[in-house]
Amino acid sequence: MVEERYDVAVVGAGMLGAAAAYRLACAGRRVLLIEAHEPASGTTGNSFAWVNAVSKEPESYHRLNAAGATEYAALVEELGEDSGYRGDGSLGWADAADEQVAIRDRVTRLAARGYAAEWITPDAARRLEPGLAIGPEVEGVAFYPGDGWVDAPRLVRALVNHALAEGADLWRNTAVASVRRNGDRITGLVTARGTVTADEVLFCVGIWTAEVLAHAGVSLPVGRSPGLLAVTSVPTAPLGRVVHAPGIHLRPDVSGGLLLGADDTDALTTEQTPPGEPPAYALPLMERAARVFPAAADARIVSVRIGIRPMPADRLTIAGRVPGVANAWVLATHSGITMGPLLGRLLAAEIVGAPADPLLRDFRPDRFRRLSGAEK
Repeated sequence: MVEERYDVAVVGAGMLGAAAAYRLACAGRRVLLIEAHEPASGTTGNSFAWVNAVSKEPESYHRLNAAGATEYAALVEELGEDSGYRGDGSLGWADAADEQVAIRDRVTRLAARGYAAEWITPDAARRLEPGLAIGPEVEGVAFYPGDGWVDAPRLVRALVNHALAEGADLWRNTAVASVRRNGDRITGLVTARGTVTADEVLFCVGIWTAEVLAHAGVSLPVGRSPGLLAVTSVPTAPLGRVVHAPGIHLRPDVSGGLLLGADDTDALTTEQTPPGEPPAYALPLMERAARVFPAAADARIVSVRIGIRPMPADRLTIAGRVPGVANAWVLATHSGITMGPLLGRLLAAEIVGAPADPLLRDFRPDRFRRLSGAEK
């Protein structure tokens, strides 16, 4: 058993951990990135990966997500095609009259905040996406030109590779079995490969946040939210951007097919739902997709992906120092793809001593202690 010492140990090589490890390595810290499996093999690799701040409330959470979406422009400049980012915007509409009003009101609210949001005619939407079928009952379509989607596994691989080029180390297929704590400090991360000691530890372990931090005597309420995505064969015409239509959301997949999902399908999915062959309840996704994008009529579902998403108790991001532990930090969020590059950069800056960014003020981990009355 070896004992290794680093400036910073980052646990978890999904979007959040990879982004933070890269920024920490660029800051000159000796970084170890520890991953229980392979980078991007968990939630990150099974996400719809829509980069947006459309339905993120309250306003402070919207602004955090909006800043996360804006961060991708800098990543494209920095990483080029390796960023895996496609920034062609998104379209959304509803067929029920009350839902149309709600979407139009959201567009107005977001535009007033400075977010790129437009209410356009169905004809204008079809000019952007000629393959769409939008019913005559639809009066308008929300267009968010600043939105996009990302090939998240590709981006994570690029961030990890750049971190390694800056001198970071990666321990893949290495789970943290236990966390040693002495007083207010983490003194060791115990793995099958050896024990790691680090001046600072950043936990980016997604759905395992509550379990891993419990090893350090810390309670944070982060639950698990399963979801299903279906990958189709190649349609007869391409789709260019993210589309949210009645009963279905879809976007291009890197395979050349489409990536499909729906809220009601997610509700039927459990952590035991196997990936691969689609369950019977997922088959209607294909019919729904063809209804709004007729080029999908001859396509078929070739596989499904099951993603288990981390969900903080109040559904908002957790970002900051672990309560009661002087040298430990945590990132956990349902919006890890949209905000991962931003949160990784902001937490890395704090860890190396920069002032806290005001964007994170409402999202500190200690809010749960205050809510529970633990500090009274």
